[in-house]
Amino acid sequence: MNNDIQCELEAAIKSDLPLDGIVTLLRRYKQQGITQREVYAFLEKLHHAAPDDATDDRILEVSDFVAGSCAPHMKVWDSEASAREPMQRRDNP
Repeated sequence: MNNDIQCELEAAIKSDLPLDGIVTLLRRYKQQGITQREVYAFLEKLHHAAPDDATDDRILEVSDFVAGSCAPHMKVWDSEASAREPMQRRDNP
């Protein structure tokens, strides 16, 4: 994933864009040849750097779409990364 796409996805996650709009964005990335692993790895980085719980929750929701742990109509990729360990919510300090 190039920097422009990373910035676009991060902005979408932090915005009020409905989740189905983010899924549409993820499907466009897939059509451009971006892999499930690339997107999931980027989301893991965002997850570890999330500034607050609301942003972290949104990142986790999007990671479910990427990993395929969601309703069938929201899946983007088949199951390439479904064997990955799911991201865990951050502990509250």
